[in-house]
Amino acid sequence: MKIQSNSLEFSPSPDVASSVHENGVVLLHVCTGQMFASNSTGARIWSRLKERQSTETIVSDISADYQIDWATARGHVARFLTELEQQKLIQREMSS
Repeated sequence: MKIQSNSLEFSPSPDVASSVHENGVVLLHVCTGQMFASNSTGARIWSRLKERQSTETIVSDISADYQIDWATARGHVARFLTELEQQKLIQREMSS
């Protein structure tokens, strides 16, 4: 998945319930009953999605938080978002 700056963003699906805790996040797609769990990094990304932060802001935060280069952070965030999208836990939105 390619992250395009200022054109494509993601938001949590309205069909998803989430529980963020110190060890990560658990997501439940209420329509399908499917559960998804992730570590604390996934929880940070999920929380930022719920706050409607841009993908680029999330990448920058992960890069700074983990002291990794921006391109590496971008790749990790993109893979995580791809997985969430495939599981129908997030949806794409066009940003204004």
